[in-house]
Amino acid sequence: MRRLALIVGIGALGVARPGAAQLSATLDAGLSLVRYDGFLSSSAASLTPQVRWERRGTHLSVHGTYLRFESGNTSLEGAVTAAWLTPLGGRWRGEVAASGGASAYADIASFWHGVAEGRLHLVRGNAGAWIGATGGRASFGAAARPVAVAAMGAWALRADMTWLASLDRSFVGDTAYSDLRASVRRRSGAVLLEASLGARFASRGGGRGIYGEGSATLDVNRSVALVLSGGRYPTDAISGSIAGRYLTGAIRIGGGTRTPPVQRPLPAFSAGTTVPLLEVIAAGDARVRLVISAPEATSVEVTGTFTDWQPVSLVQNANGRTWEIVLPLARGLHRIDVRINGGRWLAPAGTARVADDYGGEAGVFVVP
Repeated sequence: MRRLALIVGIGALGVARPGAAQLSATLDAGLSLVRYDGFLSSSAASLTPQVRWERRGTHLSVHGTYLRFESGNTSLEGAVTAAWLTPLGGRWRGEVAASGGASAYADIASFWHGVAEGRLHLVRGNAGAWIGATGGRASFGAAARPVAVAAMGAWALRADMTWLASLDRSFVGDTAYSDLRASVRRRSGAVLLEASLGARFASRGGGRGIYGEGSATLDVNRSVALVLSGGRYPTDAISGSIAGRYLTGAIRIGGGTRTPPVQRPLPAFSAGTTVPLLEVIAAGDARVRLVISAPEATSVEVTGTFTDWQPVSLVQNANGRTWEIVLPLARGLHRIDVRINGGRWLAPAGTARVADDYGGEAGVFVVP
């Protein structure tokens, strides 16, 4: 069994303006119904811890999964991933990443892998595309074999939805296969929905067919959520997962820690003008209206944690002085920057300030 993972890395591609380092940790505890291909179905208790650290376009994540089946057998897997994104230069951005992990099922089989990846991203407003290559070694129940993957993908951000499509070709020793995937993520108030659909083809020893996964997460409060996930996934000869089906219900406990906002004087926007003012207005149905006062602007964009740091364009109001957008925003702290007429990114007036690691700053506001 594995957990659904979607839209990985998309959030940092647009305008990465992180402030101080952020650390978050969660623990999912639940019950799963699992059926690996070639085995009978079995129920299992599951524990899935995850820790993530982020700063200045760099992130480090560690996660694991422990399953104890009704037979008494156990399954254990863990992995660590580190990635670094170059600052955005024009519309191009580079990314390098490395990951390693291991897994074991009872005394039957054990696996490990270590790989490095490079990607080149093209970012255009609320959409982008990338190409990448991965190399390394993996042991899928036998001697270590070389790993090589060529991949490409595209993504788009539309208000509260993120779309992703990818195509890759993987070689692990004499095993080879191709995967075409599409996924979507949508948040509406306290509910986060994720789904993916894929097809494996041109396979030599890696299986083939259609697969898909889905999950729903309901935030009970700021530190507790309910998670329901399930689906079918293919064999992964790199990480060592065996094709199977699963259904899991879990309670997620945990949250994050952030450096508290630091109040700073308002910087100048340009000669003779001040920083654009942000007003946050409740719009009902767990949505929030962000209004920017910028009477001399011809275009206004915002980016922040609530857009996965992708630029989003605002619409000018009839009064000609304000611009706005309505978005679903969860309760709690959010970071934001504003760009007027394609200029530099600024923390808007009406927010607290935190310094970022690029010599600038981001605004912080609270949704109660």
